[in-house]
Amino acid sequence: MEKLNIFKKVISFVTCSALSIAAVAAYPAIKGSRNNASAKTIAEIQEERKANTAKIEELQSQINSLEGDKENEQAYQSTLYEQIGYIQDNIDLLNKELESINSDIETAQDNIADLDQAIVDQQEEIDENVELFKKRLCAMYVTGNDNLATVMVGTSSFYDMLSRVEMVNRIASYDEELITDILTEIDSMEQSKKDLESEKLTLEMRLEDQKKRKEEKDAEMASLNDKMSQTQDEINRIAMEQQTLELDKAELQDYIDQLDAEEAEIQAEIARQAAAAQAAYEAEQARLAQERAAAEAAAAQQAAQQGDTSYTPVVTSEPAYVPAPSASGFSWPAPGFCYISSGYGYRWGTTHRGIDVGDAGIMGGRCCAAKAGTVIAVNNSCSHNYAKNSSCGCGGGYGNYVIISHDGTYSTLYGHLSSAAVSVGQYVEQGQVIGYIGSTGWSTGAHLHFEVRVNGVANDPLGYVSP
Repeated sequence: MEKLNIFKKVISFVTCSALSIAAVAAYPAIKGSRNNASAKTIAEIQEERKANTAKIEELQSQINSLEGDKENEQAYQSTLYEQIGYIQDNIDLLNKELESINSDIETAQDNIADLDQAIVDQQEEIDENVELFKKRLCAMYVTGNDNLATVMVGTSSFYDMLSRVEMVNRIASYDEELITDILTEIDSMEQSKKDLESEKLTLEMRLEDQKKRKEEKDAEMASLNDKMSQTQDEINRIAMEQQTLELDKAELQDYIDQLDAEEAEIQAEIARQAAAAQAAYEAEQARLAQERAAAEAAAAQQAAQQGDTSYTPVVTSEPAYVPAPSASGFSWPAPGFCYISSGYGYRWGTTHRGIDVGDAGIMGGRCCAAKAGTVIAVNNSCSHNYAKNSSCGCGGGYGNYVIISHDGTYSTLYGHLSSAAVSVGQYVEQGQVIGYIGSTGWSTGAHLHFEVRVNGVANDPLGYVSP
Protein backbone atom coordinates (compact mmCIF):
# COMPACT_ATOMS: atom_id res chain seq x y z
CA MET A 1 0.00 0.00 0.00
CA GLU A 2 1.35 3.38 -0.93
CA LYS A 3 2.48 5.43 1.97
CA LEU A 4 -0.08 8.01 3.01
CA ASN A 5 1.76 11.04 4.37
CA ILE A 6 -0.94 13.65 3.97
CA PHE A 7 -1.63 15.87 6.93
CA LYS A 8 -4.60 18.29 6.97
CA LYS A 9 -5.46 19.52 10.47
CA VAL A 10 -3.83 19.10 13.83
CA ILE A 11 -6.81 18.22 15.99
CA SER A 12 -4.84 17.42 19.14
CA PHE A 13 -4.20 20.38 21.35
CA VAL A 14 -1.09 18.74 22.72
CA THR A 15 1.83 17.39 20.74
CA CYS A 16 3.98 14.91 22.59
CA SER A 17 6.92 17.24 23.15
CA ALA A 18 5.06 20.56 23.32
CA LEU A 19 2.58 19.42 25.94
CA SER A 20 5.36 17.97 28.06
CA ILE A 21 7.25 21.27 27.87
CA ALA A 22 4.10 23.20 28.70
CA ALA A 23 3.35 20.96 31.63
CA VAL A 24 6.87 21.39 32.97
CA ALA A 25 6.80 25.14 32.50
CA ALA A 26 3.34 25.82 33.89
CA TYR A 27 2.81 23.04 36.42
CA PRO A 28 5.98 21.82 38.11
CA ALA A 29 3.96 19.42 40.22
CA ILE A 30 3.30 17.09 37.26
CA LYS A 31 6.80 17.23 35.80
CA GLY A 32 7.80 13.94 34.16
CA SER A 33 4.36 12.40 34.69
CA ARG A 34 3.40 12.06 31.04
CA ASN A 35 3.94 8.89 29.01
CA ASN A 36 4.56 9.34 25.29
CA ALA A 37 1.36 7.66 24.01
CA SER A 38 2.32 7.93 20.37
CA ALA A 39 4.86 9.55 18.10
CA LYS A 40 1.92 10.86 16.06
CA THR A 41 -0.37 13.72 16.96
CA ILE A 42 -4.12 13.36 16.64
CA ALA A 43 -3.90 15.71 13.69
CA GLU A 44 -1.45 13.41 11.94
CA ILE A 45 -3.58 10.38 12.75
CA GLN A 46 -6.76 12.06 11.56
CA GLU A 47 -5.10 13.29 8.39
CA GLU A 48 -3.79 9.80 7.65
CA ARG A 49 -7.25 8.43 8.39
CA LYS A 50 -8.85 11.07 6.16
CA ALA A 51 -6.43 10.23 3.36
CA ASN A 52 -7.05 6.52 3.89
CA THR A 53 -10.81 7.01 3.94
CA ALA A 54 -10.61 8.97 0.71
CA LYS A 55 -8.44 6.21 -0.75
CA ILE A 56 -10.99 3.59 0.36
CA GLU A 57 -13.77 5.57 -1.33
CA GLU A 58 -11.62 5.81 -4.45
CA LEU A 59 -10.92 2.07 -4.33
CA GLN A 60 -14.62 1.33 -3.84
CA SER A 61 -15.41 3.53 -6.83
CA GLN A 62 -12.84 1.61 -8.86
CA ILE A 63 -14.28 -1.68 -7.61
CA ASN A 64 -17.79 -0.58 -8.61
CA SER A 65 -16.50 0.53 -12.00
CA LEU A 66 -14.68 -2.76 -12.45
CA GLU A 67 -17.81 -4.63 -11.45
CA GLY A 68 -19.61 -2.83 -14.27
CA ASP A 69 -16.75 -3.62 -16.63
CA LYS A 70 -16.84 -7.22 -15.49
CA GLU A 71 -20.59 -7.43 -16.05
CA ASN A 72 -20.11 -5.94 -19.53
CA GLU A 73 -17.36 -8.45 -20.27
CA GLN A 74 -19.52 -11.30 -18.99
CA ALA A 75 -22.47 -10.12 -21.10
CA TYR A 76 -20.14 -9.85 -24.08
CA GLN A 77 -18.83 -13.32 -23.32
CA SER A 78 -22.38 -14.70 -23.12
CA THR A 79 -23.08 -13.18 -26.53
CA LEU A 80 -19.91 -14.76 -27.86
CA TYR A 81 -20.93 -18.11 -26.40
CA GLU A 82 -24.29 -17.84 -28.16
CA GLN A 83 -22.65 -16.78 -31.41
CA ILE A 84 -20.12 -19.60 -31.16
CA GLY A 85 -22.97 -22.04 -30.57
CA TYR A 86 -24.73 -21.02 -33.78
CA ILE A 87 -21.50 -21.09 -35.75
CA GLN A 88 -20.69 -24.52 -34.36
CA ASP A 89 -24.15 -25.68 -35.44
CA ASN A 90 -23.43 -24.38 -38.94
CA ILE A 91 -20.06 -26.12 -38.95
CA ASP A 92 -21.74 -29.36 -37.90
CA LEU A 93 -24.27 -28.95 -40.71
CA LEU A 94 -21.48 -28.22 -43.17
CA ASN A 95 -19.62 -31.31 -42.00
CA LYS A 96 -22.76 -33.39 -42.57
CA GLU A 97 -23.18 -31.84 -46.00
CA LEU A 98 -19.54 -32.54 -46.79
CA GLU A 99 -20.00 -36.13 -45.67
CA SER A 100 -23.06 -36.44 -47.95
CA ILE A 101 -21.23 -34.91 -50.91
CA ASN A 102 -18.22 -37.13 -50.33
CA SER A 103 -20.57 -40.12 -50.20
CA ASP A 104 -22.21 -39.03 -53.47
CA ILE A 105 -18.80 -38.58 -55.06
CA GLU A 106 -17.72 -42.01 -53.89
CA THR A 107 -20.95 -43.49 -55.31
CA ALA A 108 -20.39 -41.67 -58.62
CA GLN A 109 -16.82 -42.86 -58.70
CA ASP A 110 -17.96 -46.44 -58.05
CA ASN A 111 -20.58 -46.14 -60.81
CA ILE A 112 -18.04 -44.73 -63.21
CA ALA A 113 -15.68 -47.56 -62.35
CA ASP A 114 -18.47 -50.09 -62.93
CA LEU A 115 -19.29 -48.48 -66.29
CA ASP A 116 -15.65 -48.43 -67.25
CA GLN A 117 -15.46 -52.13 -66.46
CA ALA A 118 -18.72 -52.83 -68.35
CA ILE A 119 -17.41 -50.91 -71.34
CA VAL A 120 -14.19 -52.88 -71.19
CA ASP A 121 -16.12 -56.17 -70.93
CA GLN A 122 -18.45 -55.19 -73.77
CA GLN A 123 -15.54 -54.05 -75.87
CA GLU A 124 -13.91 -57.41 -75.32
CA GLU A 125 -17.14 -59.16 -76.41
CA ILE A 126 -17.34 -56.95 -79.50
CA ASP A 127 -13.75 -57.67 -80.28
CA GLU A 128 -14.42 -61.41 -79.98
CA ASN A 129 -17.50 -61.22 -82.23
CA VAL A 130 -15.68 -59.08 -84.75
CA GLU A 131 -12.91 -61.65 -84.86
CA LEU A 132 -15.46 -64.43 -85.41
CA PHE A 133 -17.15 -62.40 -88.14
CA LYS A 134 -13.81 -61.76 -89.78
CA LYS A 135 -13.00 -65.46 -89.71
CA ARG A 136 -16.36 -66.33 -91.28
CA LEU A 137 -15.88 -63.78 -94.04
CA CYS A 138 -12.40 -65.10 -94.67
CA ALA A 139 -13.73 -68.66 -94.86
CA MET A 140 -16.45 -67.62 -97.31
CA TYR A 141 -13.91 -65.77 -99.42
CA VAL A 142 -11.51 -68.72 -99.44
CA THR A 143 -14.22 -71.16 -100.47
CA GLY A 144 -15.47 -68.78 -103.12
CA ASN A 145 -18.91 -68.48 -101.56
CA ASP A 146 -18.93 -64.78 -102.04
CA ASN A 147 -22.21 -64.53 -103.94
CA LEU A 148 -25.61 -66.11 -104.27
CA ALA A 149 -24.57 -68.28 -107.29
CA THR A 150 -21.88 -69.97 -105.28
CA VAL A 151 -24.36 -70.56 -102.46
CA MET A 152 -26.77 -72.31 -104.88
CA VAL A 153 -24.11 -74.50 -106.43
CA GLY A 154 -24.33 -77.99 -105.09
CA THR A 155 -27.88 -77.75 -103.88
CA SER A 156 -29.85 -80.94 -104.30
CA SER A 157 -33.24 -79.34 -104.56
CA PHE A 158 -34.98 -76.02 -104.73
CA TYR A 159 -35.87 -76.31 -101.07
CA ASP A 160 -32.24 -76.82 -100.19
CA MET A 161 -31.37 -73.79 -102.27
CA LEU A 162 -33.95 -71.68 -100.45
CA SER A 163 -32.66 -72.94 -97.15
CA ARG A 164 -29.10 -71.96 -98.01
CA VAL A 165 -30.14 -68.49 -99.19
CA GLU A 166 -32.19 -67.95 -96.03
CA MET A 167 -29.33 -69.14 -93.86
CA VAL A 168 -26.91 -66.74 -95.51
CA ASN A 169 -29.36 -63.88 -95.09
CA ARG A 170 -29.96 -64.82 -91.47
CA ILE A 171 -26.28 -64.97 -90.74
CA ALA A 172 -25.77 -61.58 -92.34
CA SER A 173 -28.78 -60.13 -90.53
CA TYR A 174 -27.71 -61.62 -87.21
CA ASP A 175 -24.20 -60.27 -87.57
CA GLU A 176 -25.56 -56.86 -88.48
CA GLU A 177 -28.00 -56.79 -85.55
CA LEU A 178 -25.33 -58.04 -83.21
CA ILE A 179 -22.94 -55.35 -84.26
CA THR A 180 -25.69 -52.71 -84.14
CA ASP A 181 -26.77 -53.76 -80.62
CA ILE A 182 -23.23 -53.80 -79.39
CA LEU A 183 -22.52 -50.38 -80.84
CA THR A 184 -25.76 -49.03 -79.38
CA GLU A 185 -24.89 -50.42 -75.95
CA ILE A 186 -21.42 -48.96 -76.18
CA ASP A 187 -22.88 -45.58 -77.11
CA SER A 188 -25.28 -45.85 -74.15
CA MET A 189 -22.53 -46.74 -71.75
CA GLU A 190 -20.34 -43.95 -73.11
CA GLN A 191 -23.19 -41.50 -72.55
CA SER A 192 -23.78 -42.86 -69.05
CA LYS A 193 -20.09 -42.47 -68.37
CA LYS A 194 -20.19 -38.88 -69.61
CA ASP A 195 -23.22 -38.20 -67.42
CA LEU A 196 -21.54 -39.75 -64.40
CA GLU A 197 -18.33 -37.87 -65.06
CA SER A 198 -20.35 -34.64 -65.37
CA GLU A 199 -22.15 -35.46 -62.11
CA LYS A 200 -18.82 -36.26 -60.49
CA LEU A 201 -17.40 -32.94 -61.70
CA THR A 202 -20.44 -31.12 -60.30
CA LEU A 203 -20.06 -32.94 -56.98
CA GLU A 204 -16.36 -32.16 -56.88
CA MET A 205 -17.12 -28.47 -57.49
CA ARG A 206 -19.72 -28.58 -54.71
CA LEU A 207 -17.17 -30.29 -52.50
CA GLU A 208 -14.59 -27.57 -53.14
CA ASP A 209 -17.23 -24.91 -52.48
CA GLN A 210 -18.24 -26.57 -49.21
CA LYS A 211 -14.61 -26.96 -48.24
CA LYS A 212 -14.11 -23.22 -48.74
CA ARG A 213 -17.22 -22.49 -46.70
CA LYS A 214 -15.98 -24.79 -43.96
CA GLU A 215 -12.59 -23.07 -44.00
CA GLU A 216 -14.37 -19.72 -43.62
CA LYS A 217 -16.45 -21.06 -40.73
CA ASP A 218 -13.35 -22.58 -39.16
CA ALA A 219 -11.59 -19.21 -39.43
CA GLU A 220 -14.66 -17.47 -37.97
CA MET A 221 -14.74 -20.01 -35.15
CA ALA A 222 -11.03 -19.49 -34.51
CA SER A 223 -11.59 -15.72 -34.39
CA LEU A 224 -14.45 -16.13 -31.94
CA ASN A 225 -12.39 -18.50 -29.83
CA ASP A 226 -9.64 -15.87 -29.76
CA LYS A 227 -12.20 -13.27 -28.69
CA MET A 228 -13.51 -15.67 -26.08
CA SER A 229 -10.00 -16.24 -24.79
CA GLN A 230 -9.34 -12.49 -24.70
CA THR A 231 -12.64 -11.89 -22.94
CA GLN A 232 -11.87 -14.57 -20.37
CA ASP A 233 -8.43 -13.06 -19.86
CA GLU A 234 -10.08 -9.66 -19.33
CA ILE A 235 -12.58 -11.14 -16.88
CA ASN A 236 -9.72 -12.83 -15.03
CA ARG A 237 -7.75 -9.57 -15.04
CA ILE A 238 -10.72 -7.63 -13.69
CA ALA A 239 -11.29 -10.28 -11.03
CA MET A 240 -7.62 -10.11 -10.01
CA GLU A 241 -7.71 -6.32 -9.95
CA GLN A 242 -10.90 -6.42 -7.88
CA GLN A 243 -9.27 -8.84 -5.49
CA THR A 244 -6.22 -6.58 -5.21
CA LEU A 245 -8.42 -3.53 -4.63
CA GLU A 246 -10.43 -5.40 -2.01
CA LEU A 247 -7.20 -6.37 -0.26
CA ASP A 248 -5.96 -2.76 -0.44
CA LYS A 249 -9.32 -1.60 0.88
CA ALA A 250 -9.18 -4.08 3.76
CA GLU A 251 -5.59 -3.10 4.50
CA LEU A 252 -6.55 0.58 4.53
CA GLN A 253 -9.50 -0.14 6.80
CA ASP A 254 -7.23 -2.04 9.19
CA TYR A 255 -4.87 0.93 9.17
CA ILE A 256 -7.75 3.31 9.86
CA ASP A 257 -8.78 1.13 12.80
CA GLN A 258 -5.21 1.33 14.04
CA LEU A 259 -5.24 5.11 13.66
CA ASP A 260 -8.54 5.29 15.54
CA ALA A 261 -6.97 3.31 18.37
CA GLU A 262 -3.99 5.67 18.41
CA GLU A 263 -6.30 8.68 18.44
CA ALA A 264 -8.28 7.21 21.33
CA GLU A 265 -5.03 6.70 23.22
CA ILE A 266 -3.97 10.29 22.62
CA GLN A 267 -7.43 11.59 23.52
CA ALA A 268 -7.16 9.69 26.79
CA GLU A 269 -3.75 11.27 27.34
CA ILE A 270 -5.22 14.73 26.67
CA ALA A 271 -7.95 14.08 29.22
CA ARG A 272 -5.34 12.86 31.70
CA GLN A 273 -3.25 15.98 31.09
CA ALA A 274 -6.31 18.18 31.55
CA ALA A 275 -7.14 16.46 34.83
CA ALA A 276 -3.51 16.74 35.94
CA ALA A 277 -3.47 20.42 35.01
CA GLN A 278 -6.67 21.01 36.96
CA ALA A 279 -5.26 19.14 39.96
CA ALA A 280 -2.03 21.13 39.74
CA TYR A 281 -4.02 24.34 39.53
CA GLU A 282 -6.07 23.44 42.58
CA ALA A 283 -2.92 22.39 44.46
CA GLU A 284 -1.26 25.67 43.54
CA GLN A 285 -4.30 27.61 44.72
CA ALA A 286 -4.30 25.66 47.99
CA ARG A 287 -0.58 26.35 48.44
CA LEU A 288 -1.10 30.05 47.80
CA ALA A 289 -4.02 30.13 50.21
CA GLN A 290 -1.88 28.39 52.82
CA GLU A 291 0.93 30.89 52.24
CA ARG A 292 -1.52 33.77 52.55
CA ALA A 293 -2.96 32.33 55.74
CA ALA A 294 0.52 31.81 57.18
CA ALA A 295 1.53 35.33 56.23
CA GLU A 296 -1.62 36.77 57.76
CA ALA A 297 -1.07 34.74 60.94
CA ALA A 298 2.54 35.90 61.16
CA ALA A 299 1.53 39.51 60.62
CA ALA A 300 -1.19 39.24 63.27
CA GLN A 301 1.26 37.70 65.73
CA GLN A 302 3.80 40.42 65.04
CA ALA A 303 1.16 43.09 65.52
CA ALA A 304 0.05 41.50 68.77
CA GLN A 305 3.62 41.43 70.05
CA GLN A 306 4.03 45.12 69.20
CA GLY A 307 0.72 45.95 70.89
CA ASP A 308 -0.75 47.31 67.65
CA THR A 309 -4.49 46.67 67.63
CA SER A 310 -4.83 47.54 63.94
CA TYR A 311 -4.11 44.81 61.43
CA THR A 312 -3.79 45.00 57.67
CA PRO A 313 -3.75 41.60 55.88
CA VAL A 314 -0.81 40.96 53.61
CA VAL A 315 -1.88 40.63 49.99
CA THR A 316 0.39 38.64 47.66
CA SER A 317 0.20 38.69 43.88
CA GLU A 318 -0.37 35.53 41.88
CA PRO A 319 2.38 34.24 39.59
CA ALA A 320 1.85 35.18 35.95
CA TYR A 321 1.73 31.56 34.77
CA VAL A 322 -1.26 30.63 36.96
CA PRO A 323 -4.53 31.18 35.04
CA ALA A 324 -7.15 33.18 36.85
CA PRO A 325 -10.58 31.52 36.99
CA SER A 326 -13.02 33.33 34.74
CA ALA A 327 -16.77 33.02 34.50
CA SER A 328 -16.95 34.99 31.26
CA GLY A 329 -17.72 33.33 27.90
CA PHE A 330 -15.51 32.99 24.83
CA SER A 331 -14.95 35.84 22.41
CA TRP A 332 -14.51 35.81 18.62
CA PRO A 333 -10.82 35.04 17.86
CA ALA A 334 -10.54 37.04 14.62
CA PRO A 335 -11.91 40.55 15.27
CA GLY A 336 -12.99 42.29 12.09
CA PHE A 337 -13.33 39.08 10.09
CA CYS A 338 -16.59 37.15 10.23
CA TYR A 339 -16.85 34.90 7.17
CA ILE A 340 -16.75 31.16 8.01
CA SER A 341 -15.32 29.38 4.97
CA SER A 342 -15.61 25.88 6.45
CA GLY A 343 -17.69 24.77 9.41
CA TYR A 344 -17.36 22.09 12.03
CA GLY A 345 -18.32 18.50 11.14
CA TYR A 346 -18.01 16.00 8.31
CA ARG A 347 -15.69 17.06 5.50
CA TRP A 348 -13.64 15.13 2.90
CA GLY A 349 -14.33 11.74 4.45
CA THR A 350 -13.46 12.77 8.02
CA THR A 351 -14.54 15.20 10.75
CA HIS A 352 -13.43 18.83 10.60
CA ARG A 353 -12.93 19.52 14.30
CA GLY A 354 -13.01 23.29 14.10
CA ILE A 355 -14.08 26.21 11.96
CA ASP A 356 -12.13 28.12 9.31
CA VAL A 357 -12.45 31.90 9.35
CA GLY A 358 -11.47 33.23 5.96
CA ASP A 359 -12.30 36.69 4.68
CA ALA A 360 -10.97 39.26 2.24
CA GLY A 361 -7.85 40.95 3.60
CA ILE A 362 -7.49 38.50 6.49
CA MET A 363 -3.79 37.82 5.79
CA GLY A 364 -1.83 39.40 8.66
CA GLY A 365 -4.96 40.10 10.69
CA ARG A 366 -4.94 39.85 14.49
CA CYS A 367 -5.59 36.51 16.18
CA CYS A 368 -6.80 36.98 19.75
CA ALA A 369 -7.28 34.66 22.73
CA ALA A 370 -10.91 33.59 22.90
CA LYS A 371 -10.61 33.32 26.66
CA ALA A 372 -8.01 33.93 29.34
CA GLY A 373 -5.67 31.03 29.95
CA THR A 374 -2.17 29.60 29.79
CA VAL A 375 -0.33 28.91 26.56
CA ILE A 376 0.58 25.21 26.56
CA ALA A 377 1.89 24.72 22.99
CA VAL A 378 3.36 26.95 20.29
CA ASN A 379 4.83 26.25 16.87
CA ASN A 380 6.48 29.20 15.17
CA SER A 381 8.86 27.43 12.79
CA CYS A 382 6.88 27.34 9.53
CA SER A 383 8.05 29.77 6.86
CA HIS A 384 5.67 28.51 4.14
CA ASN A 385 3.15 31.31 4.49
CA TYR A 386 1.28 30.91 1.19
CA ALA A 387 -1.60 28.94 -0.34
CA LYS A 388 -0.84 25.31 -1.20
CA ASN A 389 -2.67 22.12 -2.20
CA SER A 390 -0.66 19.80 0.05
CA SER A 391 0.96 19.88 3.45
CA CYS A 392 4.40 21.42 3.81
CA GLY A 393 4.85 19.13 6.83
CA CYS A 394 5.10 21.96 9.35
CA GLY A 395 3.18 21.76 12.60
CA GLY A 396 1.49 18.53 11.58
CA GLY A 397 -0.48 20.45 8.96
CA TYR A 398 -1.34 23.40 11.21
CA GLY A 399 1.80 25.33 10.32
CA ASN A 400 2.33 27.96 13.01
CA TYR A 401 -0.18 27.53 15.83
CA VAL A 402 -0.96 28.37 19.46
CA ILE A 403 -2.80 26.18 21.99
CA ILE A 404 -4.24 27.71 25.17
CA SER A 405 -5.55 25.83 28.22
CA HIS A 406 -8.40 27.52 30.07
CA ASP A 407 -8.60 26.48 33.75
CA GLY A 408 -7.97 22.82 32.94
CA THR A 409 -11.39 22.16 31.36
CA TYR A 410 -11.36 24.06 28.10
CA SER A 411 -8.62 24.44 25.54
CA THR A 412 -8.48 26.30 22.23
CA LEU A 413 -6.27 26.04 19.16
CA TYR A 414 -5.41 28.71 16.60
CA GLY A 415 -3.82 27.35 13.41
CA HIS A 416 -2.17 28.54 10.15
CA LEU A 417 -0.78 31.70 11.77
CA SER A 418 1.81 33.71 9.89
CA SER A 419 3.53 33.99 13.27
CA ALA A 420 2.82 33.43 16.95
CA ALA A 421 3.25 36.29 19.43
CA VAL A 422 3.26 34.29 22.68
CA SER A 423 5.33 31.52 24.24
CA VAL A 424 4.66 28.33 26.18
CA GLY A 425 3.76 28.95 29.83
CA GLN A 426 2.63 32.53 29.22
CA TYR A 427 -0.67 33.60 30.75
CA VAL A 428 -2.85 35.58 28.32
CA GLU A 429 -5.97 37.64 28.82
CA GLN A 430 -9.17 37.30 26.83
CA GLY A 431 -8.84 39.34 23.62
CA GLN A 432 -5.05 39.57 23.86
CA VAL A 433 -3.22 39.28 20.53
CA ILE A 434 -1.49 35.88 20.45
CA GLY A 435 -0.46 35.87 16.78
CA TYR A 436 -1.27 36.94 13.25
CA ILE A 437 -3.43 35.16 10.69
CA GLY A 438 -1.68 33.56 7.71
CA SER A 439 -1.57 30.49 5.45
CA THR A 440 1.14 28.27 6.92
CA GLY A 441 0.93 24.45 7.02
CA TRP A 442 -1.61 22.74 4.83
CA SER A 443 -3.66 25.76 3.87
CA THR A 444 -5.25 26.54 0.52
CA GLY A 445 -5.48 30.24 1.40
CA ALA A 446 -5.18 32.70 4.26
CA HIS A 447 -7.57 31.81 7.11
CA LEU A 448 -7.70 31.05 10.83
CA HIS A 449 -8.45 27.50 11.92
CA PHE A 450 -10.07 27.69 15.39
CA GLU A 451 -10.93 24.76 17.67
CA VAL A 452 -12.55 24.36 21.09
CA ARG A 453 -12.17 21.25 23.26
CA VAL A 454 -13.91 20.37 26.50
CA ASN A 455 -11.98 17.87 28.60
CA GLY A 456 -10.08 16.92 25.47
CA VAL A 457 -13.18 16.35 23.32
CA ALA A 458 -13.66 18.55 20.25
CA ASN A 459 -16.84 20.64 20.18
CA ASP A 460 -18.40 22.92 17.61
CA PRO A 461 -16.75 26.31 18.25
CA LEU A 462 -19.96 28.08 17.20
CA GLY A 463 -21.47 26.77 20.43
CA TYR A 464 -19.07 29.08 22.26
CA VAL A 465 -18.31 31.99 19.93
CA SER A 466 -20.14 33.95 17.26
CA PRO A 467 -18.89 36.48 14.71
